Amino acid sequence: MPFHFNPSDWYWLASDGRLWSSRAASLVSASDATYVAWLAAGNAPTPWPADASGAQTTAALQDVLSPLGLWCDLATYASAKQWAKASGGYVATINGAQVSFATSTESLALIAGKVARLQQTNPPASVQWQTGETTFVTIAAADFIAASIAIADFVQATFDKLATVMAGISAGTITMFSQIDAAFA
Repeated sequence: MPFHFNPSDWYWLASDGRLWSSRAASLVSASDATYVAWLAAGNAPTPWPADASGAQTTAALQDVLSPLGLWCDLATYASAKQWAKASGGYVATINGAQVSFATSTESLALIAGKVARLQQTNPPASVQWQTGETTFVTIAAADFIAASIAIADFVQATFDKLATVMAGISAGTITMFSQIDAAFA
């Protein structure tokens, strides 16, 4: 029988017996009826990947699954959704105009550095801020500081939402990826 890897219907087996199913998007028992039927069809699980230290971790498995668009569990998915939201940018309204700010880790550091400078002696009256590859806007110092506060609040709100989602996962009230999508919409 020819080998047909189907990432949405596959299994990864750890040396300690943990068995992860992409179909279930969770750990399953080796006696799971779907797994037993999958084996009977001539398939064999892929060994669970190991990290740099040789440990077969959830993070190592997630590194393999991410390019396939798969998630080890709800918590890993929720963390990824939160980070995508937090680092996906923010649009502030400044003097009636929409100004886009990148919110990557580097961008947040640059924003914080500029705010620190604006709060020192003899600050500039305005900031030339890059909003696109070749696009710059002039923002008054006070408006830049106000935008930075809104950006910080936006990023913090994603962490607050993640805490709520994780609590829901732990409590069993969040059981589907679509619920996480809705929480971060």
